[in-house]
Amino acid sequence: MRTEATVSAALAVALLLAGAVSLPAAVSTPAVPRFGTAEVVLRASQTFDSRQGSPNPFDVTLTATVTAPSGKIYQADGFFDGDGAGGPVGNVFKVRIYAAETGTWSWSTASSRAELAGRTGTFTCAGTLPGPFASGPLAVNPRRPHTFRYQEGRPVYLVGKFLDLAAPPVLQYSHTFFSEQLTEADRQAFLDRHLGMGLNKINLYLANHGDYDGVATTPWVGVKGANDKRRFDLARWHMYERWLRRLRDAGLLAHLWFFADDSGFGDLPDADRQRLVRYGMARLSGEVHTLFTLALEWQEGWTPAEVQSHSNFLQQHNPWDRLVSVHGVPGPFDFPAAPWADYMDVQAGNEVGPSAVYAAGVLNRALAAKPLIQEEFGLGREVAEERRKAWAAFLSGAAGSGTGAFLRPLAQFTNSIQFQRLAPAPTVVLAGGAWALAAPGETYVLYLHDGGTVQVSLLGVSGTFEAEWFDPRRGTFTRGADVQGGGIRSFTAPGSGDWTLLLHRPAPPPAPVPAHFHTLRPC
Repeated sequence: MRTEATVSAALAVALLLAGAVSLPAAVSTPAVPRFGTAEVVLRASQTFDSRQGSPNPFDVTLTATVTAPSGKIYQADGFFDGDGAGGPVGNVFKVRIYAAETGTWSWSTASSRAELAGRTGTFTCAGTLPGPFASGPLAVNPRRPHTFRYQEGRPVYLVGKFLDLAAPPVLQYSHTFFSEQLTEADRQAFLDRHLGMGLNKINLYLANHGDYDGVATTPWVGVKGANDKRRFDLARWHMYERWLRRLRDAGLLAHLWFFADDSGFGDLPDADRQRLVRYGMARLSGEVHTLFTLALEWQEGWTPAEVQSHSNFLQQHNPWDRLVSVHGVPGPFDFPAAPWADYMDVQAGNEVGPSAVYAAGVLNRALAAKPLIQEEFGLGREVAEERRKAWAAFLSGAAGSGTGAFLRPLAQFTNSIQFQRLAPAPTVVLAGGAWALAAPGETYVLYLHDGGTVQVSLLGVSGTFEAEWFDPRRGTFTRGADVQGGGIRSFTAPGSGDWTLLLHRPAPPPAPVPAHFHTLRPC
């Protein structure tokens, strides 16, 4: 059978993809928007059944050498995709290319199958990806390496809630979002709930057997108790991708976790684990809004050497530089100096109090100049204690958090200040129950976790500071009296319970309009 290299027109529209890829002259395809994903479709000379038979199509190797308009070269893995639309039988292989530059891209293939090798093509990248990710993917802020930003946009504090016992039972654990035991209505309810809380990240398992009472996510052919880890269920992967795109369009970062805990995945042969990592990265990492964690609580079945080797393998198959880490049990992050660890993903423990969450964050933040995600520190009940723990994570200098309560006000607050300039400043608090972040001489954030009065050192700092009180329950600011630097100042919360105090320099007055400018009559 003659091989073909095409771009699926229907899929191109659905994914906002395109590619001028060896098509007849009469066929016109739209350009891929910048930060979008181009999809190259190749057809083998043989039809495969993904569920059975030999040769196994998932053993076929396919890579594309991709050249960006700037001349930068990438190596991207391809993957088998059945009939290309979720069906298990077919001859379709695909390569997904993340288009980070405008202009003309080119690609050429190599493969263990002769008819898939030596294929070439081009596509055009023009315009901008619509929606929140028009500023690009999540990246480490090079000027403030403890924080994240969108690659060409604003700094961002990550706010997620993967443990949410305040929700109905089916929506309590976002990791189960892709589970074959959930319905499409369940997934829509998940999305609606996360958007309603003002969140910007959602945690998703790619493989789970035993976590969350066995609400399994099985990427392989079969069911959770009996599956073939050499083969992937293509209908499920198409469902993953469909919802990933909906999350992207809604502005949610998709934080993808390859392996759950409580599932025995640490005992799998390396080849099986690496097969899932490579396949998952080939299919999903081309999407702009993805970041990855190898495993949850890696100590449950993985050795440090296995974490190192599999994380290095993951990075070797990460051409688009998506952020990567691993998650452990409570305690210091075990791999702060590892080159593959782009950020540190930690937990203080679900049963600890706010002070322990704060201490864990400060301890881990000091380990490396990398962003820290305080991922797990409570079960997400909408109560004061869980709210205090979410604010404790923020005040510890974390770059994001994974659970908590009253998160919309927290997100509102982080969006209203230049948090990326702040660092933990315990010496600022001289008396009273508060934690502090500061850019000394510019901005101070104090969280009075039990209200009351706090004494703040503004010694050595001159000038005027505006004081604003923020209510972490309602998300509202109240203006306080201005204060002068150069001494110790006392502040009393305006009500009972926890409050946040923001001290900052007054905004400069607007520039005067030059006298020689004058208005004109409309014409």
